[in-house]
Amino acid sequence: MNDLNDLARRYVAVWNEPDAAVRREMIAQLFAPGAAHYTPSVEAHGHAELEVRIATSYGTWVAPGGYVFRAVENADGHHGAVRFNWEMVQTASGEVDSVGFDFLTLDENGRIRTDHQFIES
Repeated sequence: MNDLNDLARRYVAVWNEPDAAVRREMIAQLFAPGAAHYTPSVEAHGHAELEVRIATSYGTWVAPGGYVFRAVENADGHHGAVRFNWEMVQTASGEVDSVGFDFLTLDENGRIRTDHQFIES
């Protein structure tokens, strides 16, 4: 596996990306074509649904200017699975508003096959 913290940074970067075309390309590079993303309340399957899911999150949290996401440098993994935390930070104060946890499984090319996202606080 490549540097897992780099994977986490690239994953988080897609959620902060303002340009839809760039975001689409980032999704294609990070996620396998049939990838699935799960939260307790949302499921997205494939690149098109991932684009909608990530764009909706961007529009809600990042675009208005209130928050930005950042990776925590704690990625760990083995046997095609990776786990890491990320933070949603208030842009004005730098204060951490919430912490999330993602558990990924990767395909043979290192792209995300499944993404299980949890909010820890």
